[in-house]
Amino acid sequence: MRIDGPVSGWERLELPVLLASEHELVAVKPAGMATELTSDPKGASLISRVRAVVPSGVTPKLPHRLDRVTRGIVAVALSEDAIRFHNEQLLAGAWVKIYLARLKGQHVGELVGPHKVHLRARDGRARVVRSGGKPAITEVLAAAPAADRDDEAHALLRLHTGRYHQIRATMAHLDAPLVGDWLYGESPRRDEARFYLEHTALRFTPYGTEEPVTLHWRDDPKREAIASTLRAALDRVLAGWGSKNGAKR
Repeated sequence: MRIDGPVSGWERLELPVLLASEHELVAVKPAGMATELTSDPKGASLISRVRAVVPSGVTPKLPHRLDRVTRGIVAVALSEDAIRFHNEQLLAGAWVKIYLARLKGQHVGELVGPHKVHLRARDGRARVVRSGGKPAITEVLAAAPAADRDDEAHALLRLHTGRYHQIRATMAHLDAPLVGDWLYGESPRRDEARFYLEHTALRFTPYGTEEPVTLHWRDDPKREAIASTLRAALDRVLAGWGSKNGAKR
C-alpha cells in the first residue's frame, strides 16, 4: 500500500498528516521544530502539538525522533499497544527509512553502497571509533549533483541502524559532510539555512494490520529541488517496496 500526500481532518495540528488511525498518526515535521522537549510550556514541539489535538485520554508517544534541524516523516503512537508494537518492530529492524541530504563534495556518487562504522556518542556528538562504539550502517542508494552548486550533491540514504547523529557523523567520516553542518562539517558557525536533511520515505506496518505501508509525499512543496535522475532513483526504490521482498533488498 502506498500513501502519497496529506489526509484531511487534522487541520488543527497545522502540519501535513500522511496517515491517521486509532493507533498512529504520521506527520511531516518542519526543520527547526523539536520532536519533543523536556520542558515545553508553549507547546512548540511536535509531540505537544499532537497531544493538543487528539481526544482526551489518549497519550501520544514517540517510537522514534528526528533532530530539530531535520525535516520529514515522524510517526506517533496513540495507544499503549501501538507503542509496544512499534518499539519491537524498530528493535527487529522492520522499519525501512530513507533520507534525502545535501552533501558537500563532488565525489558523492563514488560512495554508492553500504558503509559501516562504529559510533560512540558523547557530549552531544557522535564519533567514529575503532572499538567500543555501536555499529552503524548507512547505505548511499543514489546521488546526483545539486542543480544550484557545482561542489554540492543530493543523496538518498537508507538507514539500516538508528544511531545518534548517524548520517551526519558517517557522511563527514566519508569526506562528504552535510552542507552547513556546524558539528561535523566545515561551517564555522551554526547556519540552519544551508543545512538540509529530510526523512523522505518510510515503510512500516501499522499496528493491528499485516500489510506494510509506504509513506512518501512526492510533491512535498518544502522539499529541495533535486535532479530528475535522483527523483527517478527514488521512484524505483519505492516501486520495489511494492514487491513482497522489495524493502529487504
